[in-house]
Amino acid sequence: MELPLSQSLEDYLESIYMISQKQETVRVKDLVTRLNVRSASVIGALRKLEYKGFVEHEHYGHIKLTKTGKTEALKIYEKHLTLTRFLRQILGVSDDVAEKDACMIEHYISDITFEKIIDFIHYIETCPSDHASWLQSFKDTHSREK
Repeated sequence: MELPLSQSLEDYLESIYMISQKQETVRVKDLVTRLNVRSASVIGALRKLEYKGFVEHEHYGHIKLTKTGKTEALKIYEKHLTLTRFLRQILGVSDDVAEKDACMIEHYISDITFEKIIDFIHYIETCPSDHASWLQSFKDTHSREK
């Protein structure tokens, strides 16, 4: 059984995916800029990701997610978006705090807890408004960040 990806490798996969959604090709320098790391760190991470079958990368060439890599990157990205949404819309934290916290939480949260958060968000979004008054009360009571 293969070990799960490290937080760092997950960040690389997610970044490759996000960059590829905005531009046709992803290069080492794009990751250097986005992640604020050295080229050598990017090359090392790419080697590990290539070995695990998540990316294709020729020396000085473009970086491409494999089918498996894209599936994993999308899973990480969607987890990030869901957690950010939960923190912003349900708990009412600021955009900056939600982004930073979601990035940290996404690497450590169990699948079970994450699924419960998804269920909770779905419940909040589909429950009749007169039954959701407790959520507004929570937001009103806890509107300031500590």
